[in-house]
This record gives sequence, structure tokens and C-alpha cells, in this order.
Amino acid sequence: MKIMELLSKKPAKSKDPRREIFEKRCTELTERLQEIRSAFNSVSDEQAIEAMIYEENAVICLLELLYREARAEGITLQVHERRKNQG
Repeated sequence: MKIMELLSKKPAKSKDPRREIFEKRCTELTERLQEIRSAFNSVSDEQAIEAMIYEENAVICLLELLYREARAEGITLQVHERRKNQG
């Protein structure tokens, strides 16, 4: 390689470990939210449905808290859809 090519290459950016932790937790919570929402169609027991609604709301609250904490650290996360798909 030529010296100019070596000098012009940008060093690889190492990923911020804080960002990785936030992204991992966000992914876990988002996947759980999707699991809950997809299970709504297979549950018919009233108490089970009510429990799922409470769990869905809890996961949404945890995601919102995670977004606020990430923002306070200067980290932007992909925002989830707050409501179930209407369609």
C-alpha cells in the first residue's frame, strides 16, 4: 500500500459500551413487547388478557424510561411504536 493510502484511512470507531448496553436492553424490551402483542390473539381467558395488558404497559414504561436515560447520556435510540398496530 502506498503511504498516502495508509494515512488517508480513518481509524475504526470503537462502539461506545454505554450505547451497546442501552441498545441491548432496548432490543430485549422491544422483543418482549412484540411477544406480548402477538400472544393477544391466542389468549381468550379474561384474566390472562388483563395480565398481558398490564405487562405490555409495564414494558412500554420501561422503554420510555430507557429512552429518557439514554437521552440524558447523549445517546439516541430507535423509538418503538407505542400502540398496537391498528389494522
